[in-house]
Amino acid sequence: MTLTDRLTAPLLPSMGLLSEGQVRGGVCVFCGSVATVDLGRHDMKCLGAVISWFPRACRPCVDGGYVDHLITAATSACQDLLLPEQLADLYRRLQHEVRRRLPLAERAASVAVQGTMSYHAHQRVVDAATDALTDAADDSEPSPLVLAMRCHELGRRLHDLVPYRPCGDS
Repeated sequence: MTLTDRLTAPLLPSMGLLSEGQVRGGVCVFCGSVATVDLGRHDMKCLGAVISWFPRACRPCVDGGYVDHLITAATSACQDLLLPEQLADLYRRLQHEVRRRLPLAERAASVAVQGTMSYHAHQRVVDAATDALTDAADDSEPSPLVLAMRCHELGRRLHDLVPYRPCGDS
């Protein structure tokens, strides 16, 4: 997997938070349903050694449905109040997915005729997503409640960015 592929592909959940079935590849790494699609080899460092694992996903998640799972988890983060490491993992995956889609929204705004409703709609999405991404710049270790609120906001911004599908998404 090239660096570009790695930067533009969906971010896998942290391996330490996955079930045994998700680590083994029996169930989808994103949603936990029956896995049918191989996501390729992924290497990670563990105690100084490089470990390879081969995650798998279900067809709906590969076709972009994992975004629905991220949005659902984000919008319920304040109600469910997940463990801090689960919140941090969700926040990283939300940030990654918003960053994947933001250039497409920026491109759509740049080609729209300035002053039109289309231009302003694209620009609103870009501005809101950018604000949500920069919100955490000054706080390195937020409380779980603050992190849950940030996840919720990023989930709202990701919902706005759903129409902007990155290359490779169907």
